[in-house]
Amino acid sequence: MAELLGSISYPPSLDESSTLTTTLRDWALSHGLVIRAPIKEEDADERATHVPLTLFPSPFPKKLFEEARGLQTAFNELYVNVANDSEFLNEITKGLAGVDDFMSDLWKLHLEVEKETGGKPTQPLTLGVFRSDYLLHTSPSSEPEIRQVELNTISASFGGLSSLAADAHRFLLKADEYPTSQLEMSNETMPENPSAKGLAAGLATAHNAYGVPSAVVLFVIQPGERNAFDQRWLEYYLLETHGVRVLRASMQEIAADGKLDATTKKFSIYGKEISVVYYRSAYTPADYPTPETWQARKQMELSTAIKCPSLATQFAGAKKVQQVLVDSKVLEKFCPDTAVRARIAATFAEILPLDADSALGKRARELIATKPEKYVLKPQREGGGNNVYREKIPGFLKSLPDESFWNGYILMELIEPPTDVKNSIIRNGKVTTGNVISELGVFGTALWNTVSGEILDNSEAGWLLRTKFAESEEGGVAAGFGSIDSVLLI
Repeated sequence: MAELLGSISYPPSLDESSTLTTTLRDWALSHGLVIRAPIKEEDADERATHVPLTLFPSPFPKKLFEEARGLQTAFNELYVNVANDSEFLNEITKGLAGVDDFMSDLWKLHLEVEKETGGKPTQPLTLGVFRSDYLLHTSPSSEPEIRQVELNTISASFGGLSSLAADAHRFLLKADEYPTSQLEMSNETMPENPSAKGLAAGLATAHNAYGVPSAVVLFVIQPGERNAFDQRWLEYYLLETHGVRVLRASMQEIAADGKLDATTKKFSIYGKEISVVYYRSAYTPADYPTPETWQARKQMELSTAIKCPSLATQFAGAKKVQQVLVDSKVLEKFCPDTAVRARIAATFAEILPLDADSALGKRARELIATKPEKYVLKPQREGGGNNVYREKIPGFLKSLPDESFWNGYILMELIEPPTDVKNSIIRNGKVTTGNVISELGVFGTALWNTVSGEILDNSEAGWLLRTKFAESEEGGVAAGFGSIDSVLLI
């Protein structure tokens, strides 16, 4: 970022009399910018703290910010096309068979549902809530670029709290809490973030397409959900702006109380018909603790409720799919527009398989032996904290039962973000200052007909900026690594 900031010092220094930290903390607590405290006491459900936050918005190049937002509807369409290609996804699963039981089980369940419906889905409409994540990539020979870290197709979180983080920083500006800055801090350079409203609008579009106003949207959550307040803001906008009610239940609760009508195929829980099943869980093996929870997922897939995501759409978010899409011929299959394809491809980092037979797999194995410090190893998992970095890769792979398990991972070139940007993060009331790295996630929603392939709605839906200290390899906020931030466009 040095070439963009030049000699500019940012963020501005706070003097001893500054009330900014207290003002931000109190604003966050007053406005629901919070997360449940990580404690195991009987009253844990009643205790919350502000979500980790940056004191200042973080600088981000305006041109690249606008490009990331402008690409989202193209990425939505790309992943709609991938999710609709059962044959392509079936080929992907062959490489994961026996090495990633969870992803294999998800696909087996998808095939079971297809068999029971004769290939004609009970509900042809599917909703995707996506988030494409980017880091700035810098090199001595070029200007910064955006490089895609991953695209999330299930439980893309922090859309609710991201809007509030932007509001909090804009309030601090309006309240004159910020010292004079060498970078312009204004309503134009610190834009409002419509992510909560945008995601709620996507869910409302699907609910309306279902066609039963009295039905409700089901949020499938994890027991003891710490990040409930992020989800609640979507619920509040659904009710207050769109008149759509929400029910919340875990997979265990759905297994106990959910009902699939054998005749109408309508799905209900607690006596309420479900229009949309919105998964904020069900992406890890721990979310399916019993056979009954797997059966509950199957019943919802067989129902008339619109799934967000469907099993096929969830599987489309696998890292293996991301790796295969880097191939220009595969990308062309799902994105025929030459100009759009070039813009998408420009965001890709090098991603390689780890099989022993293909040329790319052999290249990956050579790089692991000679240049592991330039790569990250990723499994087919969501939720943060699952990756293996740099010099730890060779030892980790050797610890696996045998080399066949390597097929469950992809090797990705490490993106090199600028590390010369500073900010302060407040976590549990304590402020720490240092060099930071910011990751931009852009939300999108898409509603499509899986039979005809027609996309009925395709929208960009705001963004998320997560910021962590430069020495941290992981960036998940809920996992305890990052903080919620907002953009300062430069």
